[in-house]
Amino acid sequence: MPGKHTRQVKAFVMHGRTPRTLLNYDGFFRWLADLPAPETETPVAQDQVIAVTASAIDGEFIHFRFVSGNPRGIPLLFNRQTGTTQEARTPENTWLAQPTRVSVIPRDRLIFVENRRRGVSASSLEKYFFGVSRKNGYGPVDLDLDPLPAASLEREILDLSRIKEASIVVNRPNSDWNDASDVLSELAGSSGGKNAAVVVHAPRGQSLSKDEGIINVIISNIRRRLPNIRDMKVVGRRPGEPTDHTVSLERHQLRAVARVDDEAPLGDQDESVREAVRRLAQQAIPIVRQQGEAERQTESA
Repeated sequence: MPGKHTRQVKAFVMHGRTPRTLLNYDGFFRWLADLPAPETETPVAQDQVIAVTASAIDGEFIHFRFVSGNPRGIPLLFNRQTGTTQEARTPENTWLAQPTRVSVIPRDRLIFVENRRRGVSASSLEKYFFGVSRKNGYGPVDLDLDPLPAASLEREILDLSRIKEASIVVNRPNSDWNDASDVLSELAGSSGGKNAAVVVHAPRGQSLSKDEGIINVIISNIRRRLPNIRDMKVVGRRPGEPTDHTVSLERHQLRAVARVDDEAPLGDQDESVREAVRRLAQQAIPIVRQQGEAERQTESA
């Protein structure tokens, strides 16, 4: 159909807490789903306000349709015949909104976000959850959304024959830094940090070790049941290639493609994205559950 476009849906892991305790994910998102739509409107930036206009509970999923926009923005209309522009006004108490679909599986601490230009991003959702919970009496919720790595990320790193540079940024895990037993997390925990970053460069003409040091830290964090990697990058050479290749979390975040007809009713558009979410969940759930089982076996060994 002429109005049909492809959009990516990306998978994230949630690490949430309140000032008193760890976040009750199911309780929080059910609370948000039940909140009257006008009360969900919350600013996250000087020129962006976010609200929830639809929600639905479907088995283990809690689906949301968020909208975002600038209530103070004045639409500018372009006339095709005259080539001129004029300012327009929206009806009173309305503003131009862009929809973004977001789905949550509270049990597995997974959240899936439709990726679209000028839509709601993961970083704006973090600000939104903090703001809407504080404004409506739930109490401030500190919720980090960290990309869920695809299996291809580890393979791409280990396939490099020479590693020139490696960097990683991690957020505090769900409870505290003791959840991640590596030198970077130990340093962040003893410092009382919110996040931590490190970059290591190899000597000229040489390679970083793939068995110890920063690469070991990166791989161990990728393999965690619920990774808390905010960002990471490894630069090196593939066997037989003359130029450097960059492996990044951004390129290897677990994702799926949705085909959405922009001319269809909003409900039909919602379902198109949810179909992609369900396919993505089939990949994401085994990752977090199998890695969790591997962690438990390591701890009991």
